[in-house]
Amino acid sequence: MAGLLEFLWDFVYKYFVVPGYDWIDTPTYGLVLGGLVIFIVIPVVKRLGVKLDRRFFIAVSPFMVFGATARELLDQNLGLYASAGPYPQNFWLVSPWIFFTMFFLALGCLIMGIIVERRFKSVGYHIPMFIAGFIFCAYNVALILLNLRHLWVLVYVISAWGLIVLLLWTGTRLSALSFMRREGNMLVAGAQLLDASATFVGMEFLGFGEQHVLPSLLIKHAGTAFVMFPLKLLVVIPALYVIDAELKNDETARRFLKFVVFVLGFGPAVRDITMMIL
Repeated sequence: MAGLLEFLWDFVYKYFVVPGYDWIDTPTYGLVLGGLVIFIVIPVVKRLGVKLDRRFFIAVSPFMVFGATARELLDQNLGLYASAGPYPQNFWLVSPWIFFTMFFLALGCLIMGIIVERRFKSVGYHIPMFIAGFIFCAYNVALILLNLRHLWVLVYVISAWGLIVLLLWTGTRLSALSFMRREGNMLVAGAQLLDASATFVGMEFLGFGEQHVLPSLLIKHAGTAFVMFPLKLLVVIPALYVIDAELKNDETARRFLKFVVFVLGFGPAVRDITMMIL
């Protein structure tokens, strides 16, 4: 029995405690995230009566930037992050656990905002939520600006990203892609393409590697990180089409799933950009 428990612990530690992505933990994290969103998050959002409109996305935006930059500032031992300690002491700031950290932090601030809104009718929940997130976000941005060394990387990433987004926007004139102009679909695709652009610049110009298993395999066989652009489009465009088609009568679920896809592109993109410009 002791041997079995030791084996199980070694397995869990290797694949789910030690940071990294492989063919075992990657699909597991995907299933856990999907289950969390579908069976817990969306019902909670509906119960709280939160409308996923512009106010909501403005309110959560600083949390996305904070979470995306925190991991790299931790790796760089900058500011207060230098006192976080080595892994696994700082596991709550290391991917993929940081997604859960950011979720519960944002949820707590959302609930706080709702309480304020119900107490003071003239103050929308998004205002105190945004202010709380801005405090966290502003500290990270200040650290980045004070330690910025490679601004040219940001120029390269934005240039490549802008060109691909422009081509995609032009393509939406086709009837088959016209749905991409609806309800923030281009923003979602743009976030995923920003991640592709950061990966492309990092691998082609700076010699970085790709952590995720499937992209790494495809890049290896293609011989160039440019393959990330068509890969992202081949995944995100059908995903958005299915979300729109299957959830056309459920605005909350539809918009929240799009928000999740946006975060899964925007977060890694900003994290990679932060790593490359410091």
